[in-house]
Amino acid sequence: MQSKSKVYAVISTKGGVGKTTLSATLGAMLADMGKRTLLIDTDPQQSLSRTYEITQQASGGLTQLYRSASTDGCISQTAIQGLDIVLNDDPHGDGAIPTFLRESVVHFQYLHIALLALKGYDYVVVDTQGSKGIVQESVIFAADTLVSPVVPQALDTREFVLGTVGFLNKFKPRPGVISITGRPIPPMRVVVNMWDRSKSAQESVNYLRSEFDKQLDGQVTVLNTIIPDLQVYADSVGMGTPAHREETRRRGPTQAARDTMVDLVQELEPKLLGLAPEWK
Repeated sequence: MQSKSKVYAVISTKGGVGKTTLSATLGAMLADMGKRTLLIDTDPQQSLSRTYEITQQASGGLTQLYRSASTDGCISQTAIQGLDIVLNDDPHGDGAIPTFLRESVVHFQYLHIALLALKGYDYVVVDTQGSKGIVQESVIFAADTLVSPVVPQALDTREFVLGTVGFLNKFKPRPGVISITGRPIPPMRVVVNMWDRSKSAQESVNYLRSEFDKQLDGQVTVLNTIIPDLQVYADSVGMGTPAHREETRRRGPTQAARDTMVDLVQELEPKLLGLAPEWK
């Protein structure tokens, strides 16, 4: 019997922190490690939908997935072997999908239902909008783990801590009350992104670790893997190629994109230790 796909939701209450780049790169790395992976683009900006070449487009997309509570007919193939995607076909922030979700509390669970029934995939990576909203909330309740990138700058990290604490506390049911889906809030893994090796960046990382340890009782973990501020990550998305394929080695103290993404995947999924990415 095949086990359920592991669902990662890449979220942030703030834009400009590299969510889509992280979603695209994480999904491609999992696929290159031999794990069949599905990307889902829930961001109305549709950036993830345009990242990789589509070799076979499905008749449906995100709207059909939500309305039918099924991925049938919604999954398109990308040019990366083992990596498929549900394209976002609802480009308006307050469009058809948010309206549908507000119509019934039952609709709120349709994404979760669809992913429970999903067959043939090891992992699902869901990109979300860089702001709060009902679609993002439905993704959170469908996820097994939340992955949240943060840029290590003093103001950003303080806003991130305050916003994250408030955001997660909002979803905690009162004692004796079951959550709307019957599922607990998934754990959050924070990824330090665009690290520039400066002293202030390191101080921001230390602040993140100490504050989350104090305030959220292990609900939030700051990962050891840090993604450096390298142009290859942004450039690779523009070229439609994963960063780890573009930069397999690098001189100097900063890790190459390949090594960084291998470390990230293996920290998130220790059972993948020893696997190396391969591609043609």
